Amino acid sequence: MISFLIITAITVSLDSFICGFSLSYLSNKKTPIVIGIALTVFAMCLVTNYATLLFSNFITEKTTCLGGLILIAIGIINLLIKQNGQKQITTDKSLFKQILCIGFAVGLDGSLANLSLSLMGLNAFYVPVTIAITHAIMIWLGILLSQSSIGKKLGKIECISPLILILLGGYKLLGLFI
Repeated sequence: MISFLIITAITVSLDSFICGFSLSYLSNKKTPIVIGIALTVFAMCLVTNYATLLFSNFITEKTTCLGGLILIAIGIINLLIKQNGQKQITTDKSLFKQILCIGFAVGLDGSLANLSLSLMGLNAFYVPVTIAITHAIMIWLGILLSQSSIGKKLGKIECISPLILILLGGYKLLGLFI
């Protein structure tokens, strides 16, 4: 059952890899981004973990599409900011808000995976910890890719970061139709 947990955690954190790549161009503060998103995912999974019995009849896998809508909205906002020539992240407060929003968006599938694992009997503290750690690892891997020579070339294209978020959000919305 532990191997199933690890495979599930890696699967639901793949979108964090792409977000890490995209977010690395938004700010020089990479550690707060990783920690903030991982803590948001952890909190969501922890709440889901212990609220499984109360809300299991109301939550479906289609809820992950909400994360897609959030990512698309953040991508569009960032694209509009770049077109207006403004600095994308100007204060720590706006960075914090963006981290929470993106953490929520990429954490929805992890939270719902936590729900299904809880229903299968893995209702323990290590489930949210495992999911949050895999998200953090994937974000760091995405950041490392962005710092490679290929990533640096892509980073010169100003609209790449918002477009990646929009495409990732669109991918999550495909869950409505599949």
